[in-house]
Amino acid sequence: MGTGFRGVAKLRNGFSNTQRLDTNLRIDPRVVLASQLLQLNQNELEQSIDTELNENPALERLQDEVEPISDEDVYRAVCPQELRPGSEDFEFQRSLPNDEGVLDWLDFAAAVQPLREHLKAQLLPTLPRHLQGVGEYMVECLTDKGYLEEALEEIALITECSLEEVEEVLQKLHSCEPAGVGARGIQECLLLQLAGAESLERKLAARIVRDFLDDFMARKTLRICRRYDVMPEVVEKAFSEILSLCPFPGEAFAERGAASNRSFGITADLTLTRSESGWTVHVSGPDASCLRVSRAYSRRQKELNEKERPPRDEKRHVEVFVQRAKDFISCVEQRRKTMRAIGEYLIEKQNGFVSTGDYAFLQPLTRSQLATDLGIHESTVSRATADKFVQLADGEIVAFEVFFKPALRVQKMIESILATENPGNPLSDEQIAEILAKKGVVVARRTVNKYRDRTKLLSSRKRRSA
Repeated sequence: MGTGFRGVAKLRNGFSNTQRLDTNLRIDPRVVLASQLLQLNQNELEQSIDTELNENPALERLQDEVEPISDEDVYRAVCPQELRPGSEDFEFQRSLPNDEGVLDWLDFAAAVQPLREHLKAQLLPTLPRHLQGVGEYMVECLTDKGYLEEALEEIALITECSLEEVEEVLQKLHSCEPAGVGARGIQECLLLQLAGAESLERKLAARIVRDFLDDFMARKTLRICRRYDVMPEVVEKAFSEILSLCPFPGEAFAERGAASNRSFGITADLTLTRSESGWTVHVSGPDASCLRVSRAYSRRQKELNEKERPPRDEKRHVEVFVQRAKDFISCVEQRRKTMRAIGEYLIEKQNGFVSTGDYAFLQPLTRSQLATDLGIHESTVSRATADKFVQLADGEIVAFEVFFKPALRVQKMIESILATENPGNPLSDEQIAEILAKKGVVVARRTVNKYRDRTKLLSSRKRRSA
């Protein structure tokens, strides 16, 4: 009898431990939602809010009592002929209904699937249920180029699972298309694309990338020939295999996605303005103040909580959607706070550039430094700044990437110097370096040459002849 009791206790303990393990492995949905909303630009955020309003009956948008009258409304009432499309407005004409019933095949062109959605569709079905949240979070951590910059230990800590389980998910991600996605660096990215090589050239290419990447970059063909006892022709073919690989597997998705998402032109996601009263940071797009939990749902939740035996299904329905609405509003507000904090940081650290738009005042800055100073993770900074734009005090709109490119300051200064030089006596690279040194930027002549080539600027001899 005692043995049976201990057996029951053992089973109960085993069940309890298993249940607790499953619970710990569940990632907080608010973490995933906050990451997703932070990555959106203002137009995408508006679409996400519209989707949530359609799916969640407990979420409401506060409407303004009086909508401002736009110039288009005035034109429509006073002179509607001004709004009629001209004969040259082809895109507008093409979008009008066709009375002849002829359809344009472009209207049925499939939209490009975003990289993360493309990967989730492949990865999540291959994972156990308790690791799907980890997989979803890992995919959200990827950069637009397909790299995983967040440490596996950090992912394990956030998702509350073991490092071995994170590595298991990463291995599954590495098997997804496009090949090389989820790599932690260029070497791993190339090796993933060469995995399972069958031909001699690709097998050799994999070994070169793994053990002699420096020799490949220096094109030391003979050294590799001696190391593997092969002919130079074989090494050259292996080099060609390496050159045919894609160093940024997610880049194609980012480029096509950006083209489709930016159909209305560039708009600033963050506006930094200066007045007599000081600086103002404005985060564009909707904010949490325009959303609220439905009063009807809040009232019904209170009534159900006061009942001794409320209907179970109804109570669960109300609680789930009310909590979902609160979480969504909270994440929208968190996104705005993060963007505002980044804007205030840029004003403090990049005041000269933000005030004037002059690249000579642009100071070296990294996402890692910004994240450390703000007390947030670097991946959070990456999501908040990816594919977003800032409007400076002078009205110029620049990409966030500008603040994280140390070489851009020197490039712009070189362009400015060349724009004001005497065409009959153009400056040499050494003279440009001396001018930069007087402005406090010390660079070598070959550095000037490199930056000038990168920006497609001609040499002094060719500029004179031109």
